[in-house]
Amino acid sequence: MDGDSGERDKRLEVKFAATYALLFAAVAPMVGYLNLYLQRRGLSDSQIGTTVAIMSLFSIFSPPLWGYLSDRWHDRRLPLAVASLGAAIVFLAYFLASFPTVLLVAALFAFFHSPLIPLLDALVLERLGESKERYGRIRAWGSWAFIAMMLIFGLTLKKQGTAESLIPALSTFVVLRVAFAILAYLLPRNGGGKPMGDGDWKAVKELFADRDWQAFLSVSLLSMVSTSVLYAFFPLYLNRAGVSDNWQGYFWVVAVLAEVAFMTWLTEPLIKRIGLKGVFLLGIAGRAFRFAAYAFPLSFPTLLVLQTFHSLTFAAVHTASVTWVSMKAPERARALTQTLYASVLMGIGSAIGAQIGGLIAEHFGLRFLFGLAGAINGLAFLLGLLWLKEPSVQPEEVSSLQGKQLAATCDRKGGCEK
Repeated sequence: MDGDSGERDKRLEVKFAATYALLFAAVAPMVGYLNLYLQRRGLSDSQIGTTVAIMSLFSIFSPPLWGYLSDRWHDRRLPLAVASLGAAIVFLAYFLASFPTVLLVAALFAFFHSPLIPLLDALVLERLGESKERYGRIRAWGSWAFIAMMLIFGLTLKKQGTAESLIPALSTFVVLRVAFAILAYLLPRNGGGKPMGDGDWKAVKELFADRDWQAFLSVSLLSMVSTSVLYAFFPLYLNRAGVSDNWQGYFWVVAVLAEVAFMTWLTEPLIKRIGLKGVFLLGIAGRAFRFAAYAFPLSFPTLLVLQTFHSLTFAAVHTASVTWVSMKAPERARALTQTLYASVLMGIGSAIGAQIGGLIAEHFGLRFLFGLAGAINGLAFLLGLLWLKEPSVQPEEVSSLQGKQLAATCDRKGGCEK
């Protein structure tokens, strides 16, 4: 019986890995080329910043709504599938829109696209139960898919192209989002447990009133405000540094290879050795160093080497933070809590960072902007060192784990009396 259960778990992990692969393969054209495409369509730095800010503002409200529906219905797969299809359809409008219309398109796109990652994270972390340290290995398949897409773009795109030359690469987003919707609907309905009830709102409110949780949110938000400039303006930074379109893809390949290595081989041992707080702060320190370096004139090889710091910039912070949230979230409101956390970071944090970042870049330049981002992450690191406490498992989760262990023991003994 244990063997059958292990085989089912392995098949489910393969499904999760494939879903992450489709999820992040589609992120590659969006992160790598969407803002560059908009710039070549005539948008200025500040207009691109406003576009990203509009997306971020809608990311404040959208994920919690989808997360609430997911917990209330006790169904993760339907919201994932519907949101993915909606994002694919709306994305097509980017190819036709002028700047005023781009803002409307960005708002609608964010409504559908922003909940996808936290909803899938909530489902996977629930299913992993007490083995949350395995999340990094599963999530790494998303990074491998991102790398594969960027390699394809590097081989197929011209060195210096036009806005139109980027359309085939951007069109892959639509195809991959449709494929993700299909696979997401084949996943389990939920991660286990009971559906969310009205009383669970009280547990969520109590969590957000907790001072330790507020400290974690504050440090995360401060770091994300400055980190949002990487996703909004780094393609423009590389373009102005003389990096061609095809080499931009290779730059992201180097970054995500470092990310995969961290998630696959370092996440588990580092969490066990220095804890979630240690891994989280290590990532923020990496952000501070990397962004500060971009404030200086850098050679091509140096820029390439700095891409390896994506292992800290993204992988360390992301794996530590989503695990942190899963540990602290009320048992029956995990999707809502993950999406609320995402709305704070990707919504409020990215909106502030992108809007202000666009204005700073237009008046003072991208080097000054990245130097300021490095300094703000340095401040976030110091505050985290002083304020944060290592998270502990919620009491109801301890009871749940003890119940699972008892059930497994009884099963091996041939049944237990009540």
